[in-house]
Amino acid sequence: MKMYCEARSLRLVGKAWEVRAKLKQLSTSDVTLTQWLEKRRSPGRFTSRS
Repeated sequence: MKMYCEARSLRLVGKAWEVRAKLKQLSTSDVTLTQWLEKRRSPGRFTSRS
C-alpha cells in the first residue's frame, strides 16, 4: 500500500481491504487528519506497509 502525503491531503493507494484497514487505524486515534498531516509533513512520497 502506498500513501501520498501533501500539505493538505492524503492519498491512499492499494487494495480496497488495505485502504479500509488504514482508514480504520487512523480513525481509532484522537488525532484529526489535519493534525496527523502536520506531523507527517515530509516532502514527497513515502511508502507504508500496514
